[in-house]
Amino acid sequence: MERRADVPAHLDRNKQPDDFVALNKSLRTCFVCRLVKSERQFVESGCENCSWLGLEGDRGRVADYTATNFSGMVSVMDPATSWACKWMHLGKYVPGCYCMVVNEEIPDSLQDLMEDNGIRQPKYD
Repeated sequence: MERRADVPAHLDRNKQPDDFVALNKSLRTCFVCRLVKSERQFVESGCENCSWLGLEGDRGRVADYTATNFSGMVSVMDPATSWACKWMHLGKYVPGCYCMVVNEEIPDSLQDLMEDNGIRQPKYD
């Protein structure tokens, strides 16, 4: 079964431009892999790349381990062949939208969790 990020569909012709502004204000990014989704999507399905974070069904963890302040976004359809994925070191992640830079500090609790799981702190530049 192919893994894919749960991202909102933009093909609905009934959507108004204000709907997209509201959506953008509710977007969050995973501190670890930079996957961008809405808060609701993180609560409903967690982070497809970082299941060890335990975000699914836990609004508190979503608030702690995702960020709202990020810059730029790239959409990825085929991480294995995308030059952008190679440049951003996203080649092993699921297709979806990823931010370019997280503009917030990684919380200490997440740094500890990453260390416990043998995961290096990501570099965003």
